[in-house]
Amino acid sequence: MLITSKFNSKGLWLELIMYLLAPLTLMTFSLGSRRAIFVTIVVAGVLLAIALCSWAFRLKTIVVTDQELEVKHTCLPFLKRFYRLAEFDSYIIEEEENGESIYLLYQGKRAVKLSSKIYENYAELKEALSSIELKDWGADASRAVDSAFAKSHLFGLSLWFLLSLLIIAIPLTEYIEEGEVTMKSYLLSSLCALVFLPILLYILHTTKRLTIWREHLEAKSLLCPWKVGYYALDDFDFALEVITPTQFQDEKSLWLIQDRKLVISINKSYYANFDLLEHAIGIEPYDIVNMNYLQKLRYHLGKTIDI
Repeated sequence: MLITSKFNSKGLWLELIMYLLAPLTLMTFSLGSRRAIFVTIVVAGVLLAIALCSWAFRLKTIVVTDQELEVKHTCLPFLKRFYRLAEFDSYIIEEEENGESIYLLYQGKRAVKLSSKIYENYAELKEALSSIELKDWGADASRAVDSAFAKSHLFGLSLWFLLSLLIIAIPLTEYIEEGEVTMKSYLLSSLCALVFLPILLYILHTTKRLTIWREHLEAKSLLCPWKVGYYALDDFDFALEVITPTQFQDEKSLWLIQDRKLVISINKSYYANFDLLEHAIGIEPYDIVNMNYLQKLRYHLGKTIDI
């Protein structure tokens, strides 16, 4: 048996357009002067290049044989990795809008993803990978489980941080170039900072390093790493599975509730080993709730949960 993945060109073109739309919206923030237009074009061009590289880097050619799987980056063909099917712990199939995805778990992490939106012969690949034997994967009760941040989340944090610095430095760059700062630059910098900085601080605050060991959970925020929260898993009243619909796929979070307040939120897009963390915590969600970002923010700020 030898099965090679085939890309779904229609789905990929639609995804590429969505990736490029956000950087193009920067063109609307031009101040009108030639220098401002030039700077806007340069910044938008850099972001377009980053978006294009990010999109292309996600494209992987999958080759499945009887006992092995090869994963090769399409844009960087020299980056390839081989797995034996017996090495995978398990697999997860998740329903998405207009499709589904299968995730292969390796040492508790999502190592390989196959999406019906990306691969034309997804059904054939899925059938070939169904031979993977499901193991009792997870954490030994006597061994600590540490969270591992997803590379995409770390990249997004770094990019948002750089954009925040650029926005704050708008008046400084104008002073270096022209020896003075206009009120327009001050206002633009202040207005943009009011948007970018609170979002950055909020993401840093809600991104926590987690350690689960012997029925206890330790949480350390990236924003205030000297503040560490210690919890016994039995102290949580219940858990909720929170689903937030997005353009590409639904965003899943596991919320741990105590005294009708959100204490710990574990976002699937933040952690590469989300499934291992969920397994180690071992609290079955009381309910599945759909929320948008604004509703989630209210509960993160302390709103009482009425379930």
